[in-house]
Amino acid sequence: MVRIGIVGASGYTGAELARILCNHPEVELTVATSRQYAGKPLSHVFPALQSRVDILCEDLPVEALVDRADFFFT
Repeated sequence: MVRIGIVGASGYTGAELARILCNHPEVELTVATSRQYAGKPLSHVFPALQSRVDILCEDLPVEALVDRADFFFT
C-alpha cells in the first residue's frame, strides 16, 4: 500500500486527485492540506468523497508532513 498526501487539497485538482486515489486499491490517502478548510473532514469539503475517505484537512508546514506519506502531490 502506498501512502499519498495532497498538498493544497481543497482546489479542483486536489478534489480530482482525491477522487481518483480513493478508488485505487493500492493507495491510502493519508494527509490532505488546506489552509481554508483546516480541521474539517475532506468529505465535508467534497461531499462526493463521503464514505471513501475519512481524514481531516490540515494546515501544516511541509516539514511536518514528511513522515506521513510516501509521495505527495503539490
